[in-house]
Amino acid sequence: MRFLMTLCVLALAAPCSGQDFSVRLGGKTLGKLSYSENGSTAQLRSTLNSTPMGVFNGTFTGTSSAKGPNATFTGVSSSSRKERRVVADYTNGRVNAVDITPADERTDMSDPVRVSATVTDPVRAVGQLMHADECPAAIRLYDGRRVVLIAPTGKTQGKDALICKMSYKVTQGPGHLSPLRISSAKMELRYFITGGRQSLQHIKISSGVFGLSLDRLN
Repeated sequence: MRFLMTLCVLALAAPCSGQDFSVRLGGKTLGKLSYSENGSTAQLRSTLNSTPMGVFNGTFTGTSSAKGPNATFTGVSSSSRKERRVVADYTNGRVNAVDITPADERTDMSDPVRVSATVTDPVRAVGQLMHADECPAAIRLYDGRRVVLIAPTGKTQGKDALICKMSYKVTQGPGHLSPLRISSAKMELRYFITGGRQSLQHIKISSGVFGLSLDRLN
């Protein structure tokens, strides 16, 4: 479950704004995901408080702050099983430094030298999905532990809706949910189009037997 939330977790100088989504598994609501912006700072928050038997209950807060070519991502995950704090610094899309607490949560890819291409952080990646004018272009994101490529695979264009199919693939570093090491998923983004503008209304994420849907609340 945390793997699927990460996908929503797969510098926008915009007025303060917020977008909220319910997180559902089948017909059951598990919690909420929220994305907001205030100037050059963007934030992604998820709260799961109704997972089966509470096994995957927990929170995640990711904050991305930019100043010129420099950006800092801070991600804090908390659950009954573990806590993790990741801080990563970027300049022009290149990773400069990574700090992870506790230290045993680091991976080989927590060494910036190993990150072989320009990347963005998970919060900015979600922002690109939210603000896409058409289907989103490919996004390469880095969360301090792995590099992920989110890439378009197809689309269906209607008068009032646009459906974008995307792939999610870990290209460097470990997969999610050790020891399963899940490293790929399918995503479907549904945008509504009104007045020549589109807004993200629905996200569907699936990997094997796992599947989540996110539906916009506001």
